[in-house]
Amino acid sequence: MSTVAASQSSFCAEADVASALMARLSLQRRSFHEAGIPDLSVRLNRIERCVDFVLEQQDAIVEATIADWKHKPAAFIKAVEIIPILNHAKHIKKHLKGWMKDHKVTPDFPFNLVGAKTYIRHQPLGVVGVMVPWNGPLAMAMVAAMDAFSAGNRVMVKVSEFSPATAALMAETLPKYFDESELAVVLGEVEVSKAFAELPFDHLMYTGSAGTAKHIMAAAARNLTPVTLELGGKSPVFVAADADLAYTAKRCISGRLINAGQACIGPDYVLLPGDNIAAFVGHAKACINAFFPSDRGAEDYASIATDGHFQRMHRLLADARERGAEVITIDIGADESLRQFNPCLVINPPADSLLMREEVFGPILIIKGYQNMQEAIDYVNAGERPLALYYFGKDKQGQQQVINQTLSGGVAVNEVMMHLSQSRLPFGGVGHSGMGSYWGGDAGFKRFSHARSIFEQGWYRDIAGMMDPPFGSTIAKVLKMQLKK
Repeated sequence: MSTVAASQSSFCAEADVASALMARLSLQRRSFHEAGIPDLSVRLNRIERCVDFVLEQQDAIVEATIADWKHKPAAFIKAVEIIPILNHAKHIKKHLKGWMKDHKVTPDFPFNLVGAKTYIRHQPLGVVGVMVPWNGPLAMAMVAAMDAFSAGNRVMVKVSEFSPATAALMAETLPKYFDESELAVVLGEVEVSKAFAELPFDHLMYTGSAGTAKHIMAAAARNLTPVTLELGGKSPVFVAADADLAYTAKRCISGRLINAGQACIGPDYVLLPGDNIAAFVGHAKACINAFFPSDRGAEDYASIATDGHFQRMHRLLADARERGAEVITIDIGADESLRQFNPCLVINPPADSLLMREEVFGPILIIKGYQNMQEAIDYVNAGERPLALYYFGKDKQGQQQVINQTLSGGVAVNEVMMHLSQSRLPFGGVGHSGMGSYWGGDAGFKRFSHARSIFEQGWYRDIAGMMDPPFGSTIAKVLKMQLKK
């Protein structure tokens, strides 16, 4: 029996999965209350241990990721699974002391005249639950854990069952760096995920599909557990008439093919003037061939994560062909035995096709023509709000037209995906693409904190007593002063 299978079997052999999970939560909550609110040094130490884990285990992380995916370049794994963790840790360590300081605000009249103090103190919530998907389990788990640690919390992480080797590595290795009362890793399949979502966490964060998120949110609601949802959706690319098509195609292809398209903010479909489609397609083909030259084949190209998702790519294309869309496949030497899927461009699929109704989440880029920019804006607004939105063009007025008339989790102009890499920008969705932000700036610290309002009475302690009965001339004077614009 494999290590992960043994781990899952031992856990699921518990008489009651919910009881076993509740025991872990109770341990963390009890430890949190006994230790009290952690100071700066404790929080920084936990962040540092996250860094130690990924640096010391980087080779094992690469091996586990390749085992889960069949094929993924080692350099790419380190770039997207380890580097973001290190960069996020550096940002937290640099700013955490400032984030933890009380935020002073001015008391309202007349308390500001008699020495009263008002301020906001961000305090930890307690125990944070984190549920991570298969397309980047390690980075998503550790970034969320570091955000929760920065706020002073304990963390329980449920790792996707579709990343068994990575999940096993985390479950077996993280206990060398963290006591289970600080950070606990939970393995298991659907029944464990369901029980995990039903735990009375102080906050629950879920990354994954919108469909599953509805069940997660419903389960959390029964405990009044606040949630952060990082989902996805069909992230559009607006290409203006004055855009540099060669540059635009290169950036769109780069974003679409990173991780073989399995990224939540990857460009999903391109909207551009109909007369420019042929030129864009030509540039896109050239970019794909340049990225994956014939002498290297698909060596630098990731696999599709699971057999089910691999078959789904075929279904999406078959449906598009049946509905009359033009499908262009660029052969880069993808090896189907490794679940590699050749990049495809699909021109003008109909609105009712699977490609236009579902997030692609694979190496297929949709290209649709428009007659004018307002038509493109209206098309995007008729659908669900995306996690990311991209604009290519030189005209600032057109850029602002798109930004002002649409709504998305984030935006990049003349680039794709790079807003996620900016350490001071919060990351999150809106509407169908998510709820709440974390990762950048102090967003994660605040997301997993309670902003506690504190009032301290000043030297004149009877000032609030002016509102006490019996009412007479004093309150009449106060009301006269206040009842005006």
